[in-house]
Amino acid sequence: MEADWVADGAFVSTLGPKQQGRAEFDLALVDRVDVAVTDSLAQIAAYDPPNILAGTRQGGRLVGLGEVLAGQAAGRTSIERRVLSCSVGLAGAEVALLARLVDFGVGESAS
Repeated sequence: MEADWVADGAFVSTLGPKQQGRAEFDLALVDRVDVAVTDSLAQIAAYDPPNILAGTRQGGRLVGLGEVLAGQAAGRTSIERRVLSCSVGLAGAEVALLARLVDFGVGESAS
């Protein structure tokens, strides 16, 4: 995907960001968006080698999705803003964990 393909108001969802040199998108895309969110700031910070956002203007502006949903950080404030969602895959893990807990009856009251 070329960065200049991303129009005003676009929402781009990635399965990363991964380490520098191992990402599915070019840094030019990161520099083109107005808002960058992730499901886990801690996981992105732990990448070794550093994640693709390190050293970009978005690196310090990357916010947690939970913070946006709680109103603690700004998300898309107008329809014209471009958003990059950098998923590190935790949402799928949570669904899988919940399914396993349901399978084992966790949380059900004893009869």
